[in-house]
Amino acid sequence: MTTTGEELVTARGGPWWWDRRRSAVFDVGLAVASALECGLEGVPFAREAGVPAAVGVVFGVLAGSVLLVRRRWPIAVVLVAIAVTPAAMGFLMGVVGLYSLAASEVPRRIIASLAGMQSVGVLIVMFVRMRQNLARGELDVGDWIVPFASITMAIGVTAPPLLLGLYVGARRRLMESLRERADSLERELQLLAERAEERAEWARGEERTRIAREMHDVVAHRVSLMVVHAAALQAVARKDPEKAVRNAALVGDMGRQALTELREMLG
Repeated sequence: MTTTGEELVTARGGPWWWDRRRSAVFDVGLAVASALECGLEGVPFAREAGVPAAVGVVFGVLAGSVLLVRRRWPIAVVLVAIAVTPAAMGFLMGVVGLYSLAASEVPRRIIASLAGMQSVGVLIVMFVRMRQNLARGELDVGDWIVPFASITMAIGVTAPPLLLGLYVGARRRLMESLRERADSLERELQLLAERAEERAEWARGEERTRIAREMHDVVAHRVSLMVVHAAALQAVARKDPEKAVRNAALVGDMGRQALTELREMLG
């Protein structure tokens, strides 16, 4: 059993920079899927570039595997996605990388700049490829459809992950702020409880001191009188029995009064 919260987090945390093992497994799965996608897309890229297909596959696998570090270095993932956009690969990497970047603590101006670069890259690549397909006769559509489809594709690829990432990041920061406030409030309540306990203990000590002082005064006064009358009783016991009886009764009354005052004081 752990004794501190830090040990508890360490015991349940994941490897390297992941907070949980489930997050690590999820990112590994995304990286594998992205590597497979980019590897398959590397075959036509190698054919167009005039290089062996194995080179294109290896290049695609390496590029897609960058998604593994999306939580630690989201800027690097987005930059790689922008770099491979002309090769028509990295769709999953671009979407997930942009979401991770928007949900991170990176400044907004950097997020906006990288999102704009990725959107412009998708727009240009889409526009050029559609123009090439029109020139080769593979597409039979109007000229207006090319810019419309390019703009729609660029917005559709960048806007949803960007907005979702911004929402998740804002919600995460809000939850952290609320958690910090709750922890602060709990510490304040604990401090107030400790101070209240200290004040109560101080009040109990003061009350004990007051009662002890009053008991001492009452007992000392009554006992002193009882001692005086007892001495007088001893002196007159043989000479004046009636006076001795009165002194004895007086001593008894003083003792009873002392007990009554003590009961009232303690009550």
